[in-house]
Amino acid sequence: MTTAFAIRTLIEIAAVLFVIFGVLHEQKFIDFEDKIIRFVAKRIYLRKRKKAIAKKRAAQQARRQRERELEEQRHAKIYRYVA
Repeated sequence: MTTAFAIRTLIEIAAVLFVIFGVLHEQKFIDFEDKIIRFVAKRIYLRKRKKAIAKKRAAQQARRQRERELEEQRHAKIYRYVA
């Protein structure tokens, strides 16, 4: 028995048990499905939000860096004439 076949067999057994449990305890199974769906949806939402915040933060840092460079150039021009 290969490892792949053993894993496939275990997955098939789990699927059959889920079907039997679902038939016998339909409302509990529906509640379980809803809980899993909420968990996955929350994870997707949080991942998208985290990426958006990181992207916004990176854009702000790049803008600040450009502003600092421009300010340094302005100071360099001013002090070049003064010194």
